[in-house]
Parts: sequence; structure tokens; C-alpha cells
Amino acid sequence: MVPNKNRAQKQNDSTDQPIENNVPLDDILDDSGIADNSLCETFNMPRHYIRKTNRGFTAELIKAAADEVIIENKSVRSTAKKYNLCHVSLSRYVAKFKTSMNNDEVSIPNVGYKGPKPIQGLHPFSVDQEQILSQYIKNSADMYFGLTPRDIKQLAYQFAHKLGLKYPEVWGKNLMAGPDWFTKILKRNSSLSLRQPEATSLSRAMNFNKANVNLFMDKFQQVLLKYKFEAQHIYIIDETGVTTVQTPSKVVATKGKKQIGAITSAERGVLVTMCIAVNGTGCAIPPMFVFPRVKFHQNFLRGGPAGCVGTANKSGWMQGPEFLTFMEHFLNHVRPSLEKKVLVLLDNHESHLYLPVIDFCKDNGIVLLSFPPHCSHKLQPLDRSVYGPFKKFVNREMDQWMTMHPGSRMTIYDIPQIVAGALPDAVSPRNIMGGFKVSGIWPFDRNIFREDEFAPSLVTDVDDLETNQINQDTHPEKELFNSLEPELRISPNQIDVSSNVAIQVSNDNCSNSTILNQTLADNPIPSTSSNVISPESIRPYPKAVREQKLNKKGRQKGKSAVLTDTPEKNEIEKKFKAKAVKRNIFEQNKNRKPKL
Repeated sequence: MVPNKNRAQKQNDSTDQPIENNVPLDDILDDSGIADNSLCETFNMPRHYIRKTNRGFTAELIKAAADEVIIENKSVRSTAKKYNLCHVSLSRYVAKFKTSMNNDEVSIPNVGYKGPKPIQGLHPFSVDQEQILSQYIKNSADMYFGLTPRDIKQLAYQFAHKLGLKYPEVWGKNLMAGPDWFTKILKRNSSLSLRQPEATSLSRAMNFNKANVNLFMDKFQQVLLKYKFEAQHIYIIDETGVTTVQTPSKVVATKGKKQIGAITSAERGVLVTMCIAVNGTGCAIPPMFVFPRVKFHQNFLRGGPAGCVGTANKSGWMQGPEFLTFMEHFLNHVRPSLEKKVLVLLDNHESHLYLPVIDFCKDNGIVLLSFPPHCSHKLQPLDRSVYGPFKKFVNREMDQWMTMHPGSRMTIYDIPQIVAGALPDAVSPRNIMGGFKVSGIWPFDRNIFREDEFAPSLVTDVDDLETNQINQDTHPEKELFNSLEPELRISPNQIDVSSNVAIQVSNDNCSNSTILNQTLADNPIPSTSSNVISPESIRPYPKAVREQKLNKKGRQKGKSAVLTDTPEKNEIEKKFKAKAVKRNIFEQNKNRKPKL
């Protein structure tokens, strides 16, 4: 009996210790018997504790057994055996139940395990505070300035410190929350997950805004109503590159081996451009290939898709004369006319603005409508649902080619044969019509894009050329900012900053590199009703500085336009003639003999 007494005395003496050093085992387990990760390292426990017994019973089960004992006058032992209960526990419950009935108490006695007691400091945030933090994380990711796990842990510590909450001591030592807290918040918030972001250029983030999209949708709707186009009359044209070096597919290999190799034909591949056109009913015309050669020969297309054509130039990229060749190929398959016109949607690439192409399309009943610049990742159906699967199937065909031709190097003349095997699977009616639908082209839906998809443009608030005169109070991007959670729209002026917390915040802008520049003291700031504290007050959303350039030079920004309309065509013709004059002057100066 002495050891038990000493053990009890030791437990009583340890009540004054910090929470990290005195936590009962039952408090570490949650309702499902899983160990709380915040204390696993302290007690050298596994992160996921699994219960080894099924002890315990529900209130309904023991209530039914007690009713048989009291009402039907059955014995405690036989009833306990019938319900697979401990007879001592059933007897104790029956006694408590009879006492509550004699005292006219409405509530029934509590039974079973009560679950873990809340440990102060393990979960600093309330449900509402954690929801605000979760919403801030999602808004940052929507703006393409997502937070890494380290950023979130630092933000959680600073948020808890400013709110005056109690948190584990290790948070204060590392100035960030622990990895176990980060794992638990992902489990509690199923809408959050660790994702690998896709690299998106600044130009795309800036230009995909409501102003540019609405301008394109307005012009597209006008063309649809004017010419009464249906799905079979709407075509999309775009190019993609195919190289002679594939991205190897995943293979099964020895587990634990650090490096697994796969054969490719070279270190760097040679690019061949492929151009294709599809319409809203899921039909496609044969592709055209642009080879990086001075002269094109018909044998370049051996084994290629049926009906394909080809051309060549020094770079292998699509240029004006090559695009004119493709439009002639397009005319042979689609057969438009001035009486039965078709609509072609394309981007603002220089080859698409080639004046002979504009004249050719206007003379043959082809209406050209260009997308806004740097918006093809959202508005271009081929980019949305066709070219992704196409690249995957091309890599598969290249892997098979390398397997069937060991020791051989793939050349640009093998590309058409490889494309012939990959194209039918990628350019399927399902993929094509899916791309038309998600981009809002057909069925026509000008409101296909959600508000959060325009969030990246909030960082710069770049207006379209034709919408510069819009009042700032009615700016569409401001409406998106106002639609955010109220707790996440707090301006820096509302922050109550005391002497022991120094936060560098600019009222006009805040760069990502200076957002997290704080010095936290040992004593937290108590939260009062006058303080307005949110994650944004600690780490404001990134905001770019608008620079005013007086002498702005360089290429003029493009815009969505109906290229075959007379005003747009005249403007393109004017630029084309100006370029021709400059080119002639350059050639004359180049051929001029130097004076001796």
C-alpha cells in the first residue's frame, strides 16, 4: 500500500507544474481515442493512438437494462448478462436512478466516459477565431499569394499573442505554432489542404480582371446576336509546341532507391509548332505543323494525322505567312462564305494580326474576335481542356517510341507520327465541349467565373484601356474586396498598436517582403472591446504600388476586338504599313556600304 500512497502523493504534488508536464493520459485522448498531437512529443507517445479495448456503454443501453430491473423486477445479474454489462455498474446505476426518482429529479444520472477534459492552452483559438484564420488563408491563396506552412504557423502565434490567448510555451520559444497544431487545424478544417501551386505570370494575374472579361463578353455577345451564330459556327484556333524530349511517366521501381532514370533522346529538345481548330460541337480539323527548317518538304509529315498539312521557317514558331497558310487550310475544311459566316476566336499573337490574314478572312466570311491579352488560361477552351491531356498522351507515345527504338534518337520528323497516336484521345468531343463550357463560350455564360477567380487582380487593380474613366467607387474589383469577410477587410488605421508591438504597415501598399516584420514582447496584449484584431491586421494582403510613367514607350497594350471590323482592320493596316517602312529603312541601312 505504500507505493500507491507515494504515487498519489506524487500526483498531488505535481498539480502546480505547467500544463506540458502534468497532463493525465485521459486528457491527451480525444473522443475517438486518438492522441492529441500537441503533447505527443512531450510524453513520447505515438501521434495516432488507437484504443485497444471496447470498454464502456451508451446511456440508452444501460437505461434499457435499468428499466427491466426496476419495472419488470428482473435480477441485476441476469439483466447485466443479457446486455453484456458489468453487474456492479448496472447495480450502481439502478440505485442512482431510484434516488433521482424519489427526489423528483427530471435528469437521469450520467453514465459512461465523459471524454477528455479541455486542456488550457492546447487549442488557443475559439471556433470563430479559427474560422477567421481559415478564411484569411483561403483568400490569400485565391490572390495567388498563398501561405506556406511556416507562414501559417508564424501567423497563428502572432494572432494568438495579439489576442492575449494562452498557448504552449514552445510557441513562444520558436515564435511560431508547432507542427502538431498545423496538422490538427487541417483536420478540423476540411476545406484546407496543402497544395502545389501552378506558376502564373504576373501579366496573367494582372490582366484577368472583370473589366477585361466583361469587355470580351460584350463583344462576343454582340457578334452572336448580329450573325446568329450557333455552336457549329464558333471555332477556336490556338497553337502549342511539341518537343523531341518527353517528360517521362511514372514507373514502378525498387522502394528506397534514391534515383530512378528514364531514357530521353537528348538533353534539350527541338520544338515543332502544331496549330489546330475546333468548334463548339466537338469537331476538329486536321492540324498543321510548323517545322524549324528553311524549306518544307512533304516527307516531313510521314505517319502524321490524316489530312494534316505543314510548313516551315527558321524558328519553328508560328508567324504571319504560316498562319495565312493555316487559314487557307481552315477554309478548305470549313467552307465558310459571305452568306454563311463563321466565328473564329483567337489570341492577340502577332501572327494572328497579320494584315493579309485579316483581308483573307474578311473576303471569305470569317469573323475574327480576339481574346483579351494574357487571359487564355481562363478563356481559351483548348488551354482549359484539350492541350493538358494532349501533352500527357504525347509523353505516353514518346515513351513507347523510345521503348520500340532503343538506341535511336527522336527527331522532328517523328513528331507527326507521335501526334497521330495522341491526338484522337485528347481532341475528343467530350474534352472540346467541356472546354467551351468552362470558359463560358458555349453555352454562352458571361457570369461563368466566380468572384474569387478575379482575386489575383486585386493586388494591382489594373484597369482596362477602355475603362480608365470608371469611378473608383464603382470599380468592379473594389466590389470583390468589399465582398470579403468583414474581419478580413480591416484597414491598418484600425489597429491598436501599443509600445511593445512594432508592426511596419503602409497605408497605401504593403509588399510581401515587409509584411512580417514584427517584434513581440514577452507579455501579450490583452484583448479589449476597442481593439480590432484580425489576421489581416497582422499580415495585410499584398498591394502593388501604381507607378505613373510620364514618357511611356514600348508596345501598346492589346485588347479584345473584332479584327475583321472596318475600324479595327484600318488600325491594323496602319500599324502594318508603319512596320513595313521601318523594315525598309533597316534593310537599306544594312545593305549600305561603309565609307572608306
